[in-house]
Amino acid sequence: MIPRKLTQLDEDKLVAHLTSLEGEDRRLRFGAMVSDNFIENYIHYSFNAESKWFGCEDKDGNIIAACHAAVKDDDAELGCSVNKEYRGNGLAQEMFDRAVTWLRTQGIKEVFMHCLTENKAMRHIASKNEMTIVSEYGESDATVGIQPATTATVMKDAYLDRMAVYDMLIKTNYNAFDFYWRRNNT
Repeated sequence: MIPRKLTQLDEDKLVAHLTSLEGEDRRLRFGAMVSDNFIENYIHYSFNAESKWFGCEDKDGNIIAACHAAVKDDDAELGCSVNKEYRGNGLAQEMFDRAVTWLRTQGIKEVFMHCLTENKAMRHIASKNEMTIVSEYGESDATVGIQPATTATVMKDAYLDRMAVYDMLIKTNYNAFDFYWRRNNT
């Protein structure tokens, strides 16, 4: 699955993904138990702020993993979520990599992640990407500097955008073909 940049057209699908997180998963993603209304407002505001969402979709077009890159000045904070049934497949790492590629093209110099100390998945991503992790009072902060963009980075960002569009088109056409096939062969 190829993470793609999400737009306001994806807002409802993103709300559906994040509100589907239950109990401990929701607490770990947001650092506290939050309501569906909080999530809807957070997503709506984030599309009007200086940030970017990335997401992976299943064959039905549902968002199964999302990463929010919230930009402030020269740094950005990342937050990721992956549906339970898709965990362990490297989607969070793919979204992290995709977000960092985009952030480099935006002139961002540092990436930051904040999570509860018990959030093993996010701490694993931080360690894997050589982020400096500081933990205290049950919370962890991870930071890493990122290199300025080169021409190759800009080309990679554009290439990844294209590949994500092709991936989406393949899934859409597969669903249309599958619908047509079932309708005419049953």
